[in-house]
Amino acid sequence: MKPFGETARETRAKASEIAEKTAENARLTAEAAKARIQDGYGRARTATGDLAARASEQAHVAREAAGEAYEKGKAQAKRANSRLKDVAEKQPLALVAGAVAIGALLGSFLPKGRKEED
Repeated sequence: MKPFGETARETRAKASEIAEKTAENARLTAEAAKARIQDGYGRARTATGDLAARASEQAHVAREAAGEAYEKGKAQAKRANSRLKDVAEKQPLALVAGAVAIGALLGSFLPKGRKEED
């Protein structure tokens, strides 16, 4: 049988060795977790940047489309105004008759009053 002091030293050495291995494993695990987190962060940042770039591009396209639609609408309004002026100059009675017809049509859609229901 070994002396008690020698057994205690061996036990202490074993415990120290186990503690060092445990600390090393913890360090390696922490480093691996850190690497995974950094990788995930990098991928998320890249994806976010890509989405932001696409959104910016789509917004630019939408602005251009809205500008084009505005210009087309403006041109159509000018043409319609010009045609209306031509009709007013050449056929004023037809214009008045059309306005009366539109007024009558709109008036037919209005709800009837109480006196008319009786």
